[in-house]
Amino acid sequence: MNETYRLQKIRNLGVRLQELELLSITPGVSYTSAALNFLFADYQLARPAGLPLEHTLKTLGQAIVEQRKVRFSSLDADAVIDFFCRFYRVH
Repeated sequence: MNETYRLQKIRNLGVRLQELELLSITPGVSYTSAALNFLFADYQLARPAGLPLEHTLKTLGQAIVEQRKVRFSSLDADAVIDFFCRFYRVH
């Protein structure tokens, strides 16, 4: 999946999180940024600044592997997006 499609999926996740009242969007913050902030806070991680999106998502993937005890040794960026979209039922 290309970066534009990843950003769109994360934006949709942000919209869904707002629908579920898990986050509120403040003026000047995009749904994409708010979703990433929420996910990093949920896993009690500092969101890396200045890194490519793929690396940022892989950081979340490592947290999923460690905290959720999944059967995989690592998750790539697309698998991380799919995981959260399924978890929060984003279409």
